[in-house]
Amino acid sequence: MMARRNLNLKIALSVLSAFALSMAFTWFLHGHLSERDAYALIDRTFEDVESEITDCVNERLVLQCMAARERLDEGHPDDTASLQELARELRVTEVSIVDTKGDIVRSSVPDYLAAPGRPAFNFAAAGGMAAEMMLLVDGRETEHCQPYRSNPVNGNWRKFVGVWRPTGGFVEIGCDGAALRSLARSSIVDLFRNWHVNGTGGIVVTTASGLVLTDYAEPNREGTQWNEPDESFFWKRMDIESFPTYVMIPKGSAAVQRDVLVGATATLNGAALVFVALLVGLVISSFVRQQLRAQAAKELKMAKDIQLAALPNVFPPFPDETRFDIWASMETAKEVGGDFYDFYFTGQDRVLFLVADVSGKGVPAAMFMMRAKTLIKSIAQTGKPLAHVFEEANDALCEGNSSNMFVTVWAGEINTRTGLVTYVNAGHNPPVLRRGGKSEYLKSQPSLVLGAMSGVSYRVYELSLAPGDAIYLYTDGITEQPNATGELYGEKRLLKALAGTTARGKAVLGAVLADMRRHGAGAEQADDCTQLLIRYRGQPDVVSYEYVPTMKDLAKATADLDAAIKSVPENVRTQMMVAADEIFSNIVRYSGATSWSLTVEKTRYPDSLRLIITDDGQAFDPLSHRDPDTTLCAGERDIGGLGILIVKKTMSPVTYRRRNGMNILSMGKVYGD
Repeated sequence: MMARRNLNLKIALSVLSAFALSMAFTWFLHGHLSERDAYALIDRTFEDVESEITDCVNERLVLQCMAARERLDEGHPDDTASLQELARELRVTEVSIVDTKGDIVRSSVPDYLAAPGRPAFNFAAAGGMAAEMMLLVDGRETEHCQPYRSNPVNGNWRKFVGVWRPTGGFVEIGCDGAALRSLARSSIVDLFRNWHVNGTGGIVVTTASGLVLTDYAEPNREGTQWNEPDESFFWKRMDIESFPTYVMIPKGSAAVQRDVLVGATATLNGAALVFVALLVGLVISSFVRQQLRAQAAKELKMAKDIQLAALPNVFPPFPDETRFDIWASMETAKEVGGDFYDFYFTGQDRVLFLVADVSGKGVPAAMFMMRAKTLIKSIAQTGKPLAHVFEEANDALCEGNSSNMFVTVWAGEINTRTGLVTYVNAGHNPPVLRRGGKSEYLKSQPSLVLGAMSGVSYRVYELSLAPGDAIYLYTDGITEQPNATGELYGEKRLLKALAGTTARGKAVLGAVLADMRRHGAGAEQADDCTQLLIRYRGQPDVVSYEYVPTMKDLAKATADLDAAIKSVPENVRTQMMVAADEIFSNIVRYSGATSWSLTVEKTRYPDSLRLIITDDGQAFDPLSHRDPDTTLCAGERDIGGLGILIVKKTMSPVTYRRRNGMNILSMGKVYGD
């Protein structure tokens, strides 16, 4: 009996040892596989980011090349010295003029020109990428951009862009890395401004010296010094158009995937060893099933987080913009949805805004939604008319659409200077126009949905907004929400809710959702509910002043501000004067500035004030200053900080940025609607 027990014990220990070794090997193997998959995902992300940055840089350089062509067509001298001066003026590295044969006939770089024993550089004869520039001579293209690469003439790294010249030939500019970063920096910042994911890694673009331009991992770090990620991330760097770019993935995400894979392997091993330890196998199997369900739920939640992160989710999205307000929200019926909203600048004074609804639900709809959103944005930001944007997006969505999915879209593009809105309705619900205290549907004949049939034309309508007017967009998840008896919420109830609410701004969206949920009490949410509200505020009244940092000008600035806001309610004026006096005093006494300025903006709808205070003193971010502990008595607190705390508590929004050696502080106050 004792020998049998020993044998059983040895067998059990052998099985357990083999099982432990198998799990250890599986843990090790899947850890390496997870790392490989993480880097594969990073590489795929770089492909998308590289496309976005390249398009952004190309668009900026084409504008500079067009500016060079315009100056030359207006009679700017084209000798070498004059072209060198033109290059400096346009902040590019070199400017060249090419004739219809492909010869460089004028250039800021003497090496390109004909000289004794050396012909001029000829694009047709050069072959390779240089020969592609001949497309401008043949008339097949009006603009052509080449990648950042080594110049075959002198080995210098350049990015070349050419534009067709109506008089024949073309004008070409070249930029080295420094010029590229200088010209495209602000465009890159705007491109990624709303890309934020908190605590889950992401994308970071920096300058050559490591200053953060866009931080997808952590908002509000623009202008800070970038430090490479620690060992808790998988990450990789790539220089895109001379911009150092980083993509990061937390190792913890890969570890979760590894844990689940190891658990699944444990289930298989337990089944193979069930004749030895059936009970153990059953326990392991039950545990793994729970883990898989938990992982499936976690993956769906991650998919939802990624989907929501792809939508603009920082409000206000443009803190320095006072001509319009915009708010949006999306409530998905399932873990992931097919609705989406979006808004972005398509020009200096043009903003495109839209709401869309993909047919179907779940993961397939979410994937189609991401494709449609990306297509529309990439085409719209080229500056093309709205009808062309819809036509090209529709043709692209039809291509390879074997699942026959489609998307309804209502999109408008507002001129923020004039309030003129051009819009297209691709089979979507009519929006609501809120004007003068009244709400009414903005009816128009809808065009065909996107993705149903290629070659469709889309009709464009126009609407002029007066200051204070607003447009409310929504998806049918709002109007088609049933109650316990199956009665839909409907368009009449929606219009009544909008007309009857006293809420303003973002609160309008919450009021509509609350009313819809009261109607649908006792019934499950039937579909995704997406809303967007844009309000046109009109041009602000602006007045600016310049000062030097003296006590005399400090008093003058206080008097100027008091005069500028004389019509503002007394309590608001008092708060603004107290907050401004704190900032004025800090500049004069501590900043080391040689000059400073004040800009006062007054806007309506709602009534609000904004002060923009700029100085050339030493860098100082008052928002990063630690607030004093006001629970302590004065003798126990550190000296200073109360004034800045008053600014933070009484003004909103308050923003700071350091740009071109200048401190720029903006603080606002809304006091009416």
